[in-house]
Amino acid sequence: MWLTSLVSTPLIVLAVDVLTQRRITNSLRDLLFRPDDTQLFEFRDVVWAWVILIVAGGVAIWALRELIVPTKVVSADLAGVRLQVTPPFRKPLFVAWSDVEDIGSATVEDEGDTFPVLWIRFVDVDVGLPEPWSARWMDERTLALMGSDWETDPIDVARLLADVAIQAATAEREDLGIPDELTAGSQMDEPDQADT
Repeated sequence: MWLTSLVSTPLIVLAVDVLTQRRITNSLRDLLFRPDDTQLFEFRDVVWAWVILIVAGGVAIWALRELIVPTKVVSADLAGVRLQVTPPFRKPLFVAWSDVEDIGSATVEDEGDTFPVLWIRFVDVDVGLPEPWSARWMDERTLALMGSDWETDPIDVARLLADVAIQAATAEREDLGIPDELTAGSQMDEPDQADT
């Protein structure tokens, strides 16, 4: 993000220069053209300066906003997981825990480089987006989110998501009133013949 905001800065400076004193652009013009072949500024140069100023200013503001308040790529609560794999300015994709089959992390190879990813396997193919942003499909039901620029390692994110999923399952079990001994893998006792 710093690089994006730094790239937009010279464009903003040049656009402001064209719109005001033209000191920098006149110096560049003197270096590039012979004095008798000098190009004069036209109205279209002012229009282009406004376009460059608006676009570069928007990019700089967006990059600085991302630096100060980064977009949450993955967030989870007891209801489910939210994945920012939607286009910009759209709500994240919400996936209920009942639609998540498995969570993990891996490394993938892309054009000779190795990248860490967080992958989420869905119960059904229709849960995810057909064309996710900042993610890719590993197979029909497994979505991989690139985690090379994350502050937290994808392995740790997968562990945290698994912990939240376990808490959600425990809370759901408690809400339904299911005793712990029935969910620990034991079979229910067969009813006595006298009870039937």
